[in-house]
Amino acid sequence: MSPDAVARRGRRPGDLRVVVGRAAKLPRTLGAPALFAASYGNVGSSIYYALGVTAAFALGLTPLALILAGLIFVSTALNYAEGSAALPHAGGSSQFARRAFNAPIGFLVGWVQLLNYTATVSISAYFAISYLGVFGKYFWLFGEFRSSEPWHIGATIVLIGLLLVVNVIGIQESSALNLVLAMTDLVTQFALVVLGLIFLLNIRTVINNVHLGVAPTWGNFLASISIAMVTYTGIETISNMSEEVKNPGRSVPRATFAVIAAVLFVSAFLPTIGMSVFPVHLVDGQYTTALATTYKSDPVAGIVTGFNTVSTTLAFWAGLWVGFLAFTILVIATNAGLIGISRLSYSLAGADLLPHRFARLHPKFKTPYISIIVFGIAAAVLVLPGIFVHGEEIDLLGSVYALAATFAFCSAHLSVMRLRFIEPNLYRPYRMPWNVKFGRDSIPVLSLLGALAIGTVFTQLMSQNISNSSYIYIGWLVLGGISFVVYRRYRKQPLWEPLEVPPPIDREVEHLPAAPLPSSARYKHGRRVAAHAAVAPEQHRRHRPGWQLEFELFFARHGQARGILIVMVFAAVSGLAVGVDLSNYDPFGPGLGWSPGIVVVALIAAYLLNRSHSEQ
Repeated sequence: MSPDAVARRGRRPGDLRVVVGRAAKLPRTLGAPALFAASYGNVGSSIYYALGVTAAFALGLTPLALILAGLIFVSTALNYAEGSAALPHAGGSSQFARRAFNAPIGFLVGWVQLLNYTATVSISAYFAISYLGVFGKYFWLFGEFRSSEPWHIGATIVLIGLLLVVNVIGIQESSALNLVLAMTDLVTQFALVVLGLIFLLNIRTVINNVHLGVAPTWGNFLASISIAMVTYTGIETISNMSEEVKNPGRSVPRATFAVIAAVLFVSAFLPTIGMSVFPVHLVDGQYTTALATTYKSDPVAGIVTGFNTVSTTLAFWAGLWVGFLAFTILVIATNAGLIGISRLSYSLAGADLLPHRFARLHPKFKTPYISIIVFGIAAAVLVLPGIFVHGEEIDLLGSVYALAATFAFCSAHLSVMRLRFIEPNLYRPYRMPWNVKFGRDSIPVLSLLGALAIGTVFTQLMSQNISNSSYIYIGWLVLGGISFVVYRRYRKQPLWEPLEVPPPIDREVEHLPAAPLPSSARYKHGRRVAAHAAVAPEQHRRHRPGWQLEFELFFARHGQARGILIVMVFAAVSGLAVGVDLSNYDPFGPGLGWSPGIVVVALIAAYLLNRSHSEQ
């Protein structure tokens, strides 16, 4: 049944009507360049603050952490390309989960995405104003932004308000702004990398920065990979905007490939150059780097100061240009975050998971103006904590970003894999490479490996609880759960739905009159009875739970001995992983960290693949 369809019972038993509500649709006006600009504006901007917080955890292994996170990003981006091309609707991973599983799971994923987007808007706008402080000596107002917190607060709120108005007026205006600023930033970052490789890169210094197991510890290094994934969270933007694309089957993969190439180039070389400019050194018995302390809030501006060893003139003009560049690209990120919030809330409201007011379009501009205004105000309010605590706030928001992003990415991997089996005939203009034939379709290997890797770093980051980010994340989930229960009760709808919605019982079998039995069966104690009275009495069959039926199907398919062997091998490997994680031999630190992610994700994937057989 379509997400817009509502099942209503008639007056007579067994009478079922399907009422399809045709909601207002977003106009399809965008192409691949607009998608690339919006996504790169969100992804490329993260390097301006994610580099510093990643260096705080990874130290000398910062380039490696960003490269490993980039590999996970590639699998995730290709996963989103397949899902968004097949389902070109707003919502991203929430839309995938709702289609592959059910509405409650889709809401849970969407609720986590709202946390990610709202925090992105607030911190991007806040740091955009911070970078204007570079021009303080030329214009007094920019100097006030750096020295006076009330001025900084006001300017950040004004910036969010201006972009809020631009998004209410229309998507084309904001996309044109994104395209110009994103291309300017891309050219500048490319030039910065080339100049850095020529004048600043020192391979010996980069190698000497590495102190394996000490600076960083293995636990911090694994957490830094999750933190580094903040750099790639903007890939959701393409999926959220796919409902407004003219030709999603062609434009979505093109924009995705362009973002992958641009982001990996910058993320591979810029951190390496930064570690050459600011090597790791001992301070009060602890290893640190200026990239993670002095220039934590503006790491790219710090890297530019390295040009002083070559030419003070180059360093001066590069510093001014990077200040302008950082401001523009962070404006793009703020704008892309508002676009993501509005489209995601529009999708959730259209599926009756949020109040329908969030899906209402402006009568003139045809934009979800209520969603934009509400969550734009929420993002402006979230700026306040960053004003009082600078360094710790960056760590906190970075960790919250990472938790929300990894959860959404992992769910997207599992959802796209499940869609291969429950909707094999779904038109897919693009399919990920590396597939293994299984059942009636194939397993996307990249989805499976990506989900396992993301699950590992997610649980490791949860266990470390950086700046109490895990408590905030759990609190947000609890708030979302309470809101979901209250709203579903208000709408008089069930809290949970099965993974498959079967047709009503009275429509499964066509009720026909009983066929007459042979004449020999129509005699009882020598008396002739009517044909319908001789029918055998109906036997009430016991309905088995779904989990019990799936277990029986699993053992029926593999055989008793083979089925038990598979279960024992899985239990042994899971026990070994948990045992190593809890032992003193675990290099990532004591206590449960990475192993629950592997076990849980592997169990979910195995369950989904086994279920795919029963759904054939």
